[in-house]
Amino acid sequence: MAKNTREGAQQTEAAIYQTIIDIFMEEGWDAVTYGSIAKRTGLSRSGIQRVVPTKESMTDAFQGQVFSYVVGLIDDSSHRSIKLSWQAALNEPKFVHCIKYLINAINEHSGGKKKATLGLQRLMDLLGQQITVELLGMSVAHLLDVDMVWDDSQLG
Repeated sequence: MAKNTREGAQQTEAAIYQTIIDIFMEEGWDAVTYGSIAKRTGLSRSGIQRVVPTKESMTDAFQGQVFSYVVGLIDDSSHRSIKLSWQAALNEPKFVHCIKYLINAINEHSGGKKKATLGLQRLMDLLGQQITVELLGMSVAHLLDVDMVWDDSQLG
């Protein structure tokens, strides 16, 4: 009987974590609440809180999935292809939610900021520090609806 209980608990945890990812990708971090998770899973808020007791602990659901999604959209074959693929990705709502989370993590004083910092470091290790800074600048301009025209000389 204990085996079934443990398996059930693991399935519940997996369902909660997947729901967190789904809500985050579809609607953004602010939409991830105990209420939204409960609505989608049919679980009680208190049951969800046993698995993820704080909003910060909800980021445990990411487990590298957000980073993998972001880099999966990037063509890293050249400096130009990185910028072009990043620019194209900025038209994807899921990608934008990931970038907003990274930028908003600046205001966090928790594990969320640490996870965002690690993700940024991994991105810099993968793409290079200079281009990562350029991409973040491009992202901020895009999020602020600043008109930017990228010609071939700017794309590297």
